[in-house]
Amino acid sequence: MIQLQNIKYTRKQFSLAIPELTLGSGITILVGKNGAGKSTLLQLLATAIRPQRGIIEYGGRTVDTSLPFIRKNIGFLPTGIELYEEMRMKRFLRYMCELKGVLHQDAVDQTMEALHIQTCKRKKIKALSQGMKQRVGIAQAILDCPPILLLDEPLNYLDSRERKNVVSLLSRYAEKRLVLIATHELNEWEDIADDLIWLHEGEILFHGSIPLWKRELPLRVWEGKILLNEIAQLEQERIIHMKRLNKQYMIKYIDITKPFDHFREAEATIEDAYFIRKKSWDGDIIPI
Repeated sequence: MIQLQNIKYTRKQFSLAIPELTLGSGITILVGKNGAGKSTLLQLLATAIRPQRGIIEYGGRTVDTSLPFIRKNIGFLPTGIELYEEMRMKRFLRYMCELKGVLHQDAVDQTMEALHIQTCKRKKIKALSQGMKQRVGIAQAILDCPPILLLDEPLNYLDSRERKNVVSLLSRYAEKRLVLIATHELNEWEDIADDLIWLHEGEILFHGSIPLWKRELPLRVWEGKILLNEIAQLEQERIIHMKRLNKQYMIKYIDITKPFDHFREAEATIEDAYFIRKKSWDGDIIPI
């Protein structure tokens, strides 16, 4: 468990303020627009930077007295991670094991196999694709299965097959561990995320379970098929999804009441709820 109390971190024109936050086991996704403070929060939790005010406790321990212990129990993937380009992949991961004090001899091989990167173990990192480098970044974070895992946009550069593999891997990983993931890819975590934190301009606007995130909304989601000439009858900013089906369009639309009689109410996804909450907060959409 991680507990934050009265956290304040300021740099240039940005300020992150968290009066109180408790993180437990399972997958928590961290959402918000660019510049909201997601990466800053992860860096604070990873001890890469220190807050100017407040306390962060890791199972009752703080960095003032237990920094080596805390860092040993954290796996961290920052955005835009810089790897040792001249190292061969397996040598790099072994080196990371040495830095982390990992004694498990099979940790590197097992991690490479889990992320489908073992076939490139003898290649230099500079020769790898962006997607492969991203998986190496994830691999160094999960070496020896630390109880706290902090990931910043882990699905970047991955194709659909590897995205599914990483999501499945993290779903199993989080059963007894704390996993915090900053992401813009909300649909990828629809079925496995436990909790959600919404950061906006350095403040937490929501922290709670996924069912709660999708339930307490100012607008409802409606779904139905319409003809092209009927689209003009809808307010464009309320259309959250549109797909062409022969001569008709499947529309997902947000409002208090249904836009057409034949539309049915649909369950909001994580992304639908974020769209509604963000637009309502910004004042772009007012319930009518």
